[in-house]
Amino acid sequence: MIELSLATLVLLNAAIEFFGLSQPYPAWPTVGPVPVDPELIIPGLLGIVTILVMIREGIAIGSIVVGVLGVLTLWIAAMSLYSLYADTAVGLFWGGFFTLISGTLLAIAVIVQSLVRQSGHRGIPHQIDD
Repeated sequence: MIELSLATLVLLNAAIEFFGLSQPYPAWPTVGPVPVDPELIIPGLLGIVTILVMIREGIAIGSIVVGVLGVLTLWIAAMSLYSLYADTAVGLFWGGFFTLISGTLLAIAVIVQSLVRQSGHRGIPHQIDD
């Protein structure tokens, strides 16, 4: 349930950013000196949760794609946060854009995987047997 909630938050955040809707938070939110941009934090959290769910449930056909997207999203979010925190971003900062794109793809994959699981479709092997 946490995974789907985070996926929904990522999609809402992407809609806010890409469609120019009013943001319910400041443009560059921080907690002390640490940047906490929702464009970086929420997709990064979704990446962590997705990786943990994949580890807990085992390797399945759909989870490989979701797991790779989760690792990619987490890596981009972590590097972007580091860039902001260490103040190494020079010029235009693209980290939020790439993190949000990767997070959106991950959120869509998580929702599709959840729908496939709920449908109980047996035409696709769900688990790789040893």
